[in-house]
Amino acid sequence: MIRRVLTGGEMSKLPKYGIEAQKIRALLVSYGLKYDFCCFYVGEFRAGCAFLGRLNGSFVLSENGKCDLGELAEFLTFSGFSEIFCSENAGKELAALLPCCTQRVNVMRFEGNAVPYDIETEPPLDNVYTVLKTAFDIEYEPWYLDMSHKIRHGVSAFRALNDSVLAIQHNINGEALLSQVATTPEMRGKGNARRLISAVCSELSDSDVYVICEDALLEFYRRLGFRRAEVAYSLFRE
Repeated sequence: MIRRVLTGGEMSKLPKYGIEAQKIRALLVSYGLKYDFCCFYVGEFRAGCAFLGRLNGSFVLSENGKCDLGELAEFLTFSGFSEIFCSENAGKELAALLPCCTQRVNVMRFEGNAVPYDIETEPPLDNVYTVLKTAFDIEYEPWYLDMSHKIRHGVSAFRALNDSVLAIQHNINGEALLSQVATTPEMRGKGNARRLISAVCSELSDSDVYVICEDALLEFYRRLGFRRAEVAYSLFRE
């Protein structure tokens, strides 16, 4: 049975560690349980539990034990998902049950030597967006509303260096996730993104630092000292 979470205690069995679990916690800390566009679900099965965080049509799935992925697939179809982020095992099984396209992504953990640099710790969001839109197809209003909300609640932050930017999406239970790494075209190839990532990894030295990337960026992150820790799946509705 899968039900909507109404109290924080219902999330007590959410795994303490893992990219999927921390993504759900970041949403929970940012938005709480009072919104319909951001809500949470728990599924209790004979051998385990499943936890789902939803922001609009995007879901994150975290498993604790063995779950009934057939029931989860029915629920996700009924809920009208647009995207699902989940573990490799769940992704493979759900891909066979859902009308979706799949993307295999790499979860990379920093294992190198970080070097601190003098970077901007509170860049204006409008400036950040100006850089990001040169690399990503993102709409200003939903991006701004989500990121400004997460920043106000102390979940996310941006860092910048010479027209390079990145987001610290969250740093929870000693696991930090970097994302939205971008540099303006005219400043690419000058090492600014590398220095920025190194500086942020130095700043977060008390945590394990992760990025999620496609295969095309594997070598870039390997040169920076990241190593693949696991594989995850993103599923997109057809």
